[in-house]
Amino acid sequence: MTGNGWDWFEAENESLSESGSDHWQTCFARDAGAKVLADLERHFLHTALGPDASDKAIWMREGKRALVLQIRRLADCSAGDHEHHAPNAI
Repeated sequence: MTGNGWDWFEAENESLSESGSDHWQTCFARDAGAKVLADLERHFLHTALGPDASDKAIWMREGKRALVLQIRRLADCSAGDHEHHAPNAI
């Protein structure tokens, strides 16, 4: 797709570090990264809105949930480690 204005959309080939891991794996494989991800999951995946929640609140929560799941997917795919969360576990 080069030359048509969509060059920025191409996947980066330099996402792997010298050790063969990418930035997602490097970040979330560490204790602090795992704690951050656990906090995000606790706040946005393991809680529910009440029955009186507005459509706006539901959509906002779904956006947050989708972001946390995307982060988890990228960290798990990067690490090749799917032992904690299967894609359809939630």
